[in-house]
Amino acid sequence: MDRLTRICTAVLPGILLAQVIVIRECQTATLSTGENTTITIKSSFPKANCSVCVLKNKQSSCSSELRLQPRENRTYSFSCPDPYKFFTIEISKNTVCLSNLYSTEVKELLSLAFPKFNNTLIWNISFSENKALVLDFFGSGLRQIKPSESCPDQLTYSILTYLTADIQNIGTFCRRGAVSKIQVDKGARVSLQMSGKEEVDEPGFSMTIAPPIKKCCIIEVSLLPGSSVNLLSPNYPLSFSDDDLMSWMFTVPENNKAAVVFLNYTQPNCDKKSERVEYTLAGYQSTIGKSLTDQQPSFIHTNFEMQLENCKMDKSDPGKLSLEFRVEAFNESYQNHFWIDLQKEKGLNITIKHKKVNPNCQICVGAACQPEITLHSGKKTKVILKKCNLEELGMVVTKHIGCYNWEECPVKEMLLKVPSSLASLPVPLESLTWQLRAPTASTVVLNPGKAKLKHLLPGDKCKEGFYYRLLKGNDSELGRFCPQGSIEKVQINCNVSVVLIAVNNHSQILEPFFNVTFEKEIAESYIFTVSPELDVMSYLVTPNWPEGMAPLSSVSWKVLVPPGHMVQVSFLNATQPECRKSHTSISIMGQSSVEEELSRREDELLPEHQTMTEDFWLNMSNCKPDGIKKTFKVMCQVTLKKKQNDLIMKIAISTLSALLVIVAFIVIISCVMKKKKKKQIQTSIYNPNVNTFFPGHPLFSKGRRDNDSHIYADIDETMMYGQLLRERGMTPLPEVDIYRPFEGPVGDRPPTPPPLFNRGKTKEVSPEVDVYRPFLGPVGEEPPIPVLNQEASMEAVADSRLVDSRLVDSKLYTFQQHEQEAETAGNEDELPLPPADEEMEQNKVQIIAPQRMLDIQSPSKDV
Repeated sequence: MDRLTRICTAVLPGILLAQVIVIRECQTATLSTGENTTITIKSSFPKANCSVCVLKNKQSSCSSELRLQPRENRTYSFSCPDPYKFFTIEISKNTVCLSNLYSTEVKELLSLAFPKFNNTLIWNISFSENKALVLDFFGSGLRQIKPSESCPDQLTYSILTYLTADIQNIGTFCRRGAVSKIQVDKGARVSLQMSGKEEVDEPGFSMTIAPPIKKCCIIEVSLLPGSSVNLLSPNYPLSFSDDDLMSWMFTVPENNKAAVVFLNYTQPNCDKKSERVEYTLAGYQSTIGKSLTDQQPSFIHTNFEMQLENCKMDKSDPGKLSLEFRVEAFNESYQNHFWIDLQKEKGLNITIKHKKVNPNCQICVGAACQPEITLHSGKKTKVILKKCNLEELGMVVTKHIGCYNWEECPVKEMLLKVPSSLASLPVPLESLTWQLRAPTASTVVLNPGKAKLKHLLPGDKCKEGFYYRLLKGNDSELGRFCPQGSIEKVQINCNVSVVLIAVNNHSQILEPFFNVTFEKEIAESYIFTVSPELDVMSYLVTPNWPEGMAPLSSVSWKVLVPPGHMVQVSFLNATQPECRKSHTSISIMGQSSVEEELSRREDELLPEHQTMTEDFWLNMSNCKPDGIKKTFKVMCQVTLKKKQNDLIMKIAISTLSALLVIVAFIVIISCVMKKKKKKQIQTSIYNPNVNTFFPGHPLFSKGRRDNDSHIYADIDETMMYGQLLRERGMTPLPEVDIYRPFEGPVGDRPPTPPPLFNRGKTKEVSPEVDVYRPFLGPVGEEPPIPVLNQEASMEAVADSRLVDSRLVDSKLYTFQQHEQEAETAGNEDELPLPPADEEMEQNKVQIIAPQRMLDIQSPSKDV
């Protein structure tokens, strides 16, 4: 037997309530499958933020699907607290029958269903020899529906057969109907879809083995007196299988007759034979053959078999064979009668009428028979139905509730429910209208209770089998609503009618869903109080959707936001008119805010989303449109989400701020280091071989003509000649602001400036610092003596005999002039020069090479 083992703090037995607690609270669970059993956990919303994670080798891998093969164990968990909202469970078991009589315990697979999840249980039954499978739906039986329809209780049966190469869909069924048994040849696949909201204790059917039937299937139907049943051919609305046949076996009640009516059919294109329908009556050996276009039998007084046979269809253009029909049971002499007691009711009217025209049906009160009757409150009446099918009749009920002054108004939290006197009537309820009439200057407040409400959009259906219409006093529609939504209160400032429309005759319509209260008048036309659920999309539409709001009307939604949550409003569809008077308005305003968070007119674009973190108002108002081409209508979506933790946000912001400060500090330090490195004094070395060395500069990009390396900011003459003067014992008095031409010899290379040395502390000093280098040119016997006064100097210059021959007339002799002379002389060697300092480049003051003219006083032999 398969086991579903779950690991938690305590071991719980296989009780449904206990399993619900385990699914919700356990973080991990262990799932095991038995022989021939597979379990698939699959997400219905793959993009949702919820995954199923499998733990293997202490590592977890998450995805949107988990599939367990037979005899496999997995440890898994979900990444969200409510996985039943996103995942569905499929449990399948393959069974091969070897004996002539087979009985399976269907409950065994039902016990593996996951509580609160939508489960699909699948039984795959096959045979080792030619046998038929009999499905017995004991109890209430089944009711066949179209594939596009759904069951009110969300419990759906599907039956398929593998008789031919193609899978044949016998049909889709709901509980409580006239189908009692289904026989399928050569095995079948039976699936049961269950909603997580419904607790199912019994699968509703059993399986046995029977001799082969040599056809696709046999469906047994048990008719009730005065009832009818709708049935479909296999694969409807697609084609019944080629060259195949099937049967329906009907049990007709005593004293009743049956009639067959074809509602809809399509004919195939036949290559051989033709499609046909054959009727075989119990006790008769002969058969009655009919085509799909013939009039079908209408007075069958006994049990009968109806067989549908398809032809050999044309392969090039087969067409299709499909059939929808109805079988009715009736008794010509039988009169159905019942009592309707309205003595204790007030303001209640009942109308019984035909939903479909039937000239043979008569509705009688006493001796008067009419096609339609109306009964009023305060009376007890006997109703007689002659030759009527109850399912073709409908009951329309109207109840008036109101008062005209506040002092005598009893309407306060009054329940709106179906009167108890209608609960036992055989005629199905078609609609029930509560006409609510409030005093002048008042508001009608509708509270749906725990069920709440949601807008019924065009094309959608309510799962409960009924819906509500809200009508204004002039019968204009405000909207249509289903139970199980997010609207918990509706306030309307005028008289209103609440209409319950029964789509299916379901027992839930007898339960009260509304209570009504009359209150003082509100300024808005309508107010809807909305309390959305977490991560559930709620749709809000303007009144009278999709036609549009009434001119100069307004509507408001009060949206409640729990603490620690936020609501996102998305505008999905909006149509704006051309206004002749006033303007349309769409605004959002927080409950505690003074200003509006959003405000738009008809000529302004709406944002895609708006997020609110507190209770807020969503207000809309219409103008008076210019014409009827466009109307004011808006559809928006409201989603409740958890707000991010403030503490986490603060920690994240603090961490980010600290990282930014650290990065800024590193950037500042890097900039300072680069600036200091850029301002570092560079050192040049004198090289007598004229090969200049430039530390830190591997490439000297500028040529001598393009750079300013020959320009000097300042040269201190005292530092150049002060030591020489001190050695001679003379007190140097350097001349200031006096230009002396240089009259000494000139070489073929420009003078080289003295090197600049780094005076930092180093172990090895190279080149030498602060060491005097004597003049290397030709000298006389005695050194030149500097002139100590200006007059003597001038006289010495005037006397050519006293001028040293090594001195020449001094000029502004620059590096550029030397280059020009070198080029003229054909000297191609160039001397690369060091780059100028930043201050030299800024000042760009051209200083000539220092040249000092000394007055030389030649010793006279005559003296």
